[in-house]
Amino acid sequence: MLECFVKDSKEPINLILLRWYDEVQDEDEDEEEKEMYDCPRLWLTDQYTCVYLDSVDMSVHIIARNNCENEYFVNKYIF
Repeated sequence: MLECFVKDSKEPINLILLRWYDEVQDEDEDEEEKEMYDCPRLWLTDQYTCVYLDSVDMSVHIIARNNCENEYFVNKYIF
């Protein structure tokens, strides 16, 4: 989290740095293999975005897949 102060304002601006994920998309895979345990499979991208903390609508619980490099799941069962 980044906290920025504007010269003429008493309130700081709270920003967060988001790192993006994308869905796993292999041409060799079936549609059913894009999910495991009814959870979407993801991979971590190199894209970042800085946004206002107040603009975040919801959090997402992402779990690393064991024994796989750069593969993750969205945990749909926690919320």
